[in-house]
Amino acid sequence: MASFSYPDLTFEEVEPGAERGQQPRKLVRCSLFSRYYFDLDKERLARLGELTVTKEALTFPGLPEKKVWNKVGLLVEEGLNHRLVHRLTGKPTVYIRQESGIPLIGSNEFGVVDRGSNILELKPLTGCNFNCTYCSVDEGKNGKTYDYLIEEEYLVAVAAQVATTKQHPVEFNIGPHGEPLLYPRLVELVQDLKNIPNVEIISINTNGSLLSKRLIDDLAAAGLTRINLSLPALDERLAAELAGIPSFPMKHLLAMLDYGKDKIDFLLAPVVIPGKNEQEMKGIVELSKTIKSSFPTVGIQNYLEYPKGRRPVKEPLGWPAFFAFIKRLEQETGKSLTSTKEEFRIHDEKELERPMRKGETVDAVVVLPGRYRNEMYAAAKDRVIDVQLENAKENLGRKVRVTIVREKHNIYKAVLAGRR
Repeated sequence: MASFSYPDLTFEEVEPGAERGQQPRKLVRCSLFSRYYFDLDKERLARLGELTVTKEALTFPGLPEKKVWNKVGLLVEEGLNHRLVHRLTGKPTVYIRQESGIPLIGSNEFGVVDRGSNILELKPLTGCNFNCTYCSVDEGKNGKTYDYLIEEEYLVAVAAQVATTKQHPVEFNIGPHGEPLLYPRLVELVQDLKNIPNVEIISINTNGSLLSKRLIDDLAAAGLTRINLSLPALDERLAAELAGIPSFPMKHLLAMLDYGKDKIDFLLAPVVIPGKNEQEMKGIVELSKTIKSSFPTVGIQNYLEYPKGRRPVKEPLGWPAFFAFIKRLEQETGKSLTSTKEEFRIHDEKELERPMRKGETVDAVVVLPGRYRNEMYAAAKDRVIDVQLENAKENLGRKVRVTIVREKHNIYKAVLAGRR
């Protein structure tokens, strides 16, 4: 009896369409970490021989082990590489693994970002369960065509490599284009990051809706230092409106804050949106006074417009008006709201070396569809490059010659050579 199992995959039989009176297709649904899936045609699998599907394995009585692993293994690899779907967003998803040959440096959307300090940003996935009206990266419900999921071991390996370039103790900030609590191996990620030499702080930026007592306990035991909680308002209706969701889990969020604030440091990180939630800031500051931390407990942010971000108001507050607002709030609450680099243990550092410069033309290979229909990612010199190109999926594996048009913080954008 030959059985096929695969790390982090579970199996079940499904017949989509049957409930709508359509001709059902018999499929084997392969779920990755329960949050992603791809389907295999059961009839195609059954051509190999009698098939039994359990959660743990696909079993073929009477077939040799080698044949099962060769045939089914190819189908599973093809599914993981090309047909994975994110259950939350419904988008096709690319699972970026070490053997994929896709670098984890060069993109602002996934991987590792070094902006010239001892803080390294880690982006292990895309996709969000909120649809915040002020989201700077337009996450959640959007017109983006793909999501990304990074293999935990691969992300840790690259993070460890970049950390060796820093002179001061490193902070890993898990701040993806999306909700980090959706990452299926978040606890393992925190634990493995904590074991990297020269690491002092591990923080996450989260909306907090998926926190639970067990998860807080697990994250604390794994070594998580701080949770940066993006609480937009204390009024439930307003918070739901700003988060772009039908109802806001305010009671749950406050309960998790109360449970976790003695186990992990918390920072309340609201965004001030003019004409929307200025009146909520005083209450959030008062809430922050109940938190004991070795860091500041509140960090109010100014809403800014970004090229691909959402725009809930016609005009941002502007920096002079924002600082005046913060000063008035400090006077009203008696709490300092201007934090320093020293309080967050931030040090300026030399950025990771940039192997390509603006204006340079390089040969690259298309390795990944972009998140927009007219974009792709190409790889060159151990970096990924965001390139404007139609039909990126059809061009996977194609060699292209591109000209770098942006290379700030080792984040690269390019156009096909000869185009501007």
